Amino acid sequence: MERMYGGGGGGLMMTRDSKPRLRWTSDLHDRFVDAVTKLGGPDKATPKSVLMLMGLKRLTLYHLKSHLQKCRLGQQQ
Repeated sequence: MERMYGGGGGGLMMTRDSKPRLRWTSDLHDRFVDAVTKLGGPDKATPKSVLMLMGLKRLTLYHLKSHLQKCRLGQQQ
């Protein structure tokens, strides 16, 4: 089962697993990309700085580390 958080356009979708998973909606991904761009790109952005810039509750460093790593790997290809 999934639950939507962040009614202010955050689009944060969480599952009820023992380790909550995040569904990256297009709105949430766009906010992530904007934050990473403001920080100088994926190679300069850190998960903690992205987290602070995005300012969404329930978004964790775990979620951002994984998504930033996928973003960085996508750039290398």
